[in-house]
Amino acid sequence: MGKLVMGYWDCPYCENKGIRGDSAVCPSCGRPRGEVKFYMKNQAQDEERREDDVSDIEYVDEETAKHVNRNPDWYCSFCETLNSDNADTCRSCGASRADSEANYFQMLEKKREREAAHQQPVQQQPQKRSRMPMVLIALVLVIVGLFMFMNGRTTSKDYSISSVSWQRAIQIEQNRMFSESGWSVPSGGTVTSERTEIHHYDSVLDHYESYQVQRSRQVVDHYETYYTYTDLGNGMFDQVEHERPVYKTEYYTETEQRPVYVQVPRYATKYYYDIWRWTPNRQATAGADDHDPYWPDTNLAEDEREGQRAEVYRVTITNSKTGESARYRVRQTDWDQLKAGDSIYFTVKRSGDEPCISDEKGNPIITLTRDY
Repeated sequence: MGKLVMGYWDCPYCENKGIRGDSAVCPSCGRPRGEVKFYMKNQAQDEERREDDVSDIEYVDEETAKHVNRNPDWYCSFCETLNSDNADTCRSCGASRADSEANYFQMLEKKREREAAHQQPVQQQPQKRSRMPMVLIALVLVIVGLFMFMNGRTTSKDYSISSVSWQRAIQIEQNRMFSESGWSVPSGGTVTSERTEIHHYDSVLDHYESYQVQRSRQVVDHYETYYTYTDLGNGMFDQVEHERPVYKTEYYTETEQRPVYVQVPRYATKYYYDIWRWTPNRQATAGADDHDPYWPDTNLAEDEREGQRAEVYRVTITNSKTGESARYRVRQTDWDQLKAGDSIYFTVKRSGDEPCISDEKGNPIITLTRDY
């Protein structure tokens, strides 16, 4: 058992405060202590105290402490008086202790239950409806409406084909000899020389080297004493002694090993060879603003051949009201149907994308790609 500490209580009848725990009656109104809660001065509930921080604790002198019963008071069920554990009858009304059921701690628990039962439920304030969902809905509707507007189409009959043109090209390749090298000879290559050279490097473990690493750890430096205080339920508190370790950071050095690698060259035979390759050399082109496309003459030399072919077909569309013109690429099958001077319906999205030649209702007939 630890040292005894003097407790205090407040009179629930006259509100006299700070009455010593060894007083069974209020010195102000003379009423015996009833449903009271004992407390220590200068001490918060569950507060810990260090060994060097107990100067304001009011200890009960050792001689008095010898005669203090450390059991809790018992609570008289008839007059609600707290009586010493040594008493067999209530000091206030004389009722027998056997007719009472609760001690100090049980009395406090029942008091808390009564207070909890009588607490009025907190009336919740009606929640304000957030305006955010309506704002989001409106924003979505605006975005959808803007999208639908920008993807809407406009169709006009004030357009015509002012010109048609075509362009065709043939890539001409020449067979040339190249001098190359590699770790193997491709098909058709003629080796001119070969020699051993470094192909790559391998990392090979050579040895281990030692190095120092500083580390830290927490170790116990000493133990400190601290106290907690237990309500005995009789106007006194019991000081309970505890010990806990206090740690410090300790630094130390360790030796570790790490591998050291060397780069070892690996050799292989490298070949130097000549090889003939077909390589783009020139381009034969043809084009005109008419409706008679043809492929250009290539006039191939002995070391040449035809490569890839490419063709482009264009129409120029003019707005008859504004005089503005733009050139577009079309597929040949569509280009074959269009003639200079043809009046057309021109349809385009309001965003300016995906223009086309259409019928009068805007249904696409020929897709157009702007030729910049």
